Amino acid sequence: MNIDQVREIIEKNGIDTIKVGGVDIDGVYRGKRIPVKEFLDCTWERGVFFCDVLFGWDIQNEIYQVPLKFTGWDTGFGDIVAVPDLSTFRVVPGQDRTASVICDYYTEHGEPLEIAPRNVLKKVIERAKQLGFIPFSASELEFYLFKETLETLAQKGYSNPEPLLPGIHCYNLYRSTAVEYIIGEVRRRMNDYNIELEACNTEYGPSQFEVNLKYTEALEQADRTVLYKTYIKEIALEKNLFATFMAKWQEGFSGNSFHIHQSLWDLKVEHNLFYDADDPHHISDTMRHFAGGVLATLPDFTALYAPTINSYKRFVPGSYAPANVTWGIDNRTTALRVITTTQSSARLENRVPGADANPYLVTAATLAGGLYGIINKIEPPKLLVRENGYVLPPEVAKPLPKNLTEAIDALSHSKVAREFLGEEFVDHFLSTRLWEIKVFLRSVTDWERQRYMEMA
Repeated sequence: MNIDQVREIIEKNGIDTIKVGGVDIDGVYRGKRIPVKEFLDCTWERGVFFCDVLFGWDIQNEIYQVPLKFTGWDTGFGDIVAVPDLSTFRVVPGQDRTASVICDYYTEHGEPLEIAPRNVLKKVIERAKQLGFIPFSASELEFYLFKETLETLAQKGYSNPEPLLPGIHCYNLYRSTAVEYIIGEVRRRMNDYNIELEACNTEYGPSQFEVNLKYTEALEQADRTVLYKTYIKEIALEKNLFATFMAKWQEGFSGNSFHIHQSLWDLKVEHNLFYDADDPHHISDTMRHFAGGVLATLPDFTALYAPTINSYKRFVPGSYAPANVTWGIDNRTTALRVITTTQSSARLENRVPGADANPYLVTAATLAGGLYGIINKIEPPKLLVRENGYVLPPEVAKPLPKNLTEAIDALSHSKVAREFLGEEFVDHFLSTRLWEIKVFLRSVTDWERQRYMEMA
């Protein structure tokens, strides 16, 4: 899309406000609202300035009190430049005379910002193209809806929210009719927002839902996933409801996953290189080595797939969240699920990421692991067909990191991460995750009060 096409969209829809922005390290979509005249006069081409604190604070806007090379009090919190990618320009349905556009971040000197998640993904995609591949992806994210507003949930201390649809009604068309007034609107408005959906359904928790985004090229998939997560929350706000993608909001209830499907196509996008008609399971050498790389790097990249303290509460055996380095044919007990039903749909599903993870980093890490496997012809472990991946002993299936501390340690020693994602990004991300642990360790939880206050 070029600026003339953007002008046409603006005039046709009477747009007077443009939401411009991008994600921070945690995947929070942040930005500014720009008057349409200012956008057309200069912003579309030269960008808009943001304070670099965007990458110097945590998910709650608290300044990181850990060493950072790029930003911080020591560097004076200078500016970065957010330059719109016009290919992402779209009208926002239901928001009066408003459009949105995703930006790429640059330094004041015009260099791509190495720590910006979208730039990290673009770097890995470029590596794929140099190897002769066009990566395609699709996202499946789960979320919960509650009969709460921002105010009522804050008053409750974010405890005991009331589910919009009580009880577990997975795939239940009859019971889900009760929430069709919002889920139906989500489907229709996402389509109008140029975020194509394949399906949506109730999931395995009270008022838990899953929405599947349509397969597309990897950068577009990550962009759509970012917009989807934010837009779900915005639609919920309009309905006086509350949506969360938190990995595990309540013990005993199903966690929120972010299953990412990937495949590699040739540069003309004519052939899915993951499919081999002559193989018993239709797995090509490219797919096998890609899987070998993803599995080999699962421990390295777990901190990207599960970036918070809470993320690791999802990994419970028998919960459909994986526990070890395994892969299998249409097997939901494994970390990597193989789907080779047809040539066009052949793909690998990484089931490790949580819905709380940054979509750009999830996509980049899975792709980087796969490319590493192809380059080095890494053979994956035993393929599980009709076996339970949860019961395999650790000497057969290596366990995933069990907490953020273990995951940080694995990432810090990963040569693959530094090669594919960049030294500057890895160092910055590690510091931000160490901060997450530091903040958690200083906190006193409800669990501690209930366990120790009386009897200690």
